[in-house]
Amino acid sequence: MTCPPELRRLYRDGRVVPFIGAGVSMAVQWKIDGAIKRGPSWGELVDRAAELIGADDAELLRMRGTELQILEYMRIKFDTMQPLINWLHASMQPKDDDLRASMLHSALASMSASRLFYTTNYDDFIERALRLFGQQVIAISSEHDLSQLMADIQVVKFHGDFNKPDTMVLSESDYERRMRLTSPMDFKLRSDILGRALLFVGYSFRDANVAYLFRLITDYFGALPQSFAGKRAYIIYHNPSDFELQLFNARHIEVIPTYGLDRVGSIVDVIRSMVD
Repeated sequence: MTCPPELRRLYRDGRVVPFIGAGVSMAVQWKIDGAIKRGPSWGELVDRAAELIGADDAELLRMRGTELQILEYMRIKFDTMQPLINWLHASMQPKDDDLRASMLHSALASMSASRLFYTTNYDDFIERALRLFGQQVIAISSEHDLSQLMADIQVVKFHGDFNKPDTMVLSESDYERRMRLTSPMDFKLRSDILGRALLFVGYSFRDANVAYLFRLITDYFGALPQSFAGKRAYIIYHNPSDFELQLFNARHIEVIPTYGLDRVGSIVDVIRSMVD
């Protein structure tokens, strides 16, 4: 599947904001002691939290509550998420050459008409990749950062980053605070959406943050001005079923489907067809 013509036109007008999820970070691979490594998934993060809590089986905890509630339990028990943050940070240490070798990060860095990137990832893979490909970048994860806008490209860390652990959205209470839509980062998002379309990359329909963002778009905004389709959001989704297609459509999100065994290569093809 190639990029829809309308999204390509919006991109050329500088009106596309990539919104990057965990699937993008997991596309980076590196070697440690000869073994190929990649960043942990959300499920693996929750499994590690269960280990730190002292649970024998993370699946038993999942039967008692949601994954966000498991993380909230850890916060209550230890009064900090720092042990989990330390583990996650140590698990995500690719070298510059590993980021250069990532086809997906190379494709994202080629999006020269997009000067604004959003991500719910805590790592610095996106901003590092952009810098490695010659871009001047500033990462924004707090209100203070908004006063430091000196770079050509903004990477908005919507759920915080490792450099500022207090900004990281990890547990149930963290998500609840974000969903009040009253923080400076929420106000920035609302402003940045105006006149632009979001392109979600690396998300699944089950991601809580995606459901939150879709609801924001649906509840607060109508059709995109000066757009034939009027869509404010697109998502590249691999091997979608009718289940995902219908639910995304009900939220006015246009699905760009990709198929086959090569998920990353298919996403790269869509991005390149938009940029070329």
